[in-house]
Amino acid sequence: MNSWSDEVPFPDPVPNSIYNRTGEPAPASFIEWAPLPNSKEEEMADTIRANWTVSKLRVHHEKPFFLGVGFYAPHFPNYCPQKYFDLYDPDAIELPPYKNDDLDDLPDRIRKIKTNRSRIHKRLESIDAVDDAIHGYLACISYADAMIGRVLDALETSPYADSTIVVLWSDHGYHHGEKGDWGKHTLWERTSNVPFIWKGPGIAIGQETDATVSLIDMYPTFAELCKLPPIDDLEGQSIAGALADPSAARDRSVLLPWMEPGSFAVINRDWRYIRYSEGGEELYNVQDDPNEWFNLAGNPEYADTLASLNAQGPKHFALPGKN
Repeated sequence: MNSWSDEVPFPDPVPNSIYNRTGEPAPASFIEWAPLPNSKEEEMADTIRANWTVSKLRVHHEKPFFLGVGFYAPHFPNYCPQKYFDLYDPDAIELPPYKNDDLDDLPDRIRKIKTNRSRIHKRLESIDAVDDAIHGYLACISYADAMIGRVLDALETSPYADSTIVVLWSDHGYHHGEKGDWGKHTLWERTSNVPFIWKGPGIAIGQETDATVSLIDMYPTFAELCKLPPIDDLEGQSIAGALADPSAARDRSVLLPWMEPGSFAVINRDWRYIRYSEGGEELYNVQDDPNEWFNLAGNPEYADTLASLNAQGPKHFALPGKN
């Protein structure tokens, strides 16, 4: 299902946000937000997805089943019913922390790329619309929450409420001007930190852990919790033990690949190491520097830490696949 096909409602006019009302070409037309009439909610693609999922939970299933549900919101363009915009006071929206010289200590190539990308944020600043853009994003988060709520309410009243494992995750995080970026294609914290919430049999209730995990841990975890035959040579690890007892979870380093062979990050609870294909490096102490403002890669004091994390990265990279 296409989230923005002709069958679903659009604001009138399009584009609608003040970002695109200035009469000048927008540097990135995908940064767009607008409320829709509340009466249009049932026509929206994510609402249709939620309602379809609810219908599946009301059907009798003879065998165990897997149900995958994907929502588009809060991806730009941030269009959703007016009532979700109304949940937020525009004057009380808190902006992310920004550092004006945040790009100065980056490797040359990535600094040039991100300096070019930062025109989006500068454009939003020039028309005093950063908080408006974030308002649209927050509204669509609440819309997504409401659709997830429909699904969970249906599960709760179904015969499968006590025997179903639920996991909520996102495919990526998002920059809202941090490091001058609006988007997802980075190796920094704002891209790789996502919701990862589990509930079901064998899972502790109302607890959390800051142990580092990867989204590819999902399948081996399902396999253990559902007592499926194990599969050898999986890169992910089962986190069933951590879900049962989060206080006993052990931290580990995980790999975050990038769009080009040779570029990657190795991350754990304390450190983020980034290496680019042309050899540029970044190193952040994320406990002391959660905003990743101070690149320690060139500091001799951290040479051993940098070398250790680099050694945990891949040595060989597959070539990109063909479309």
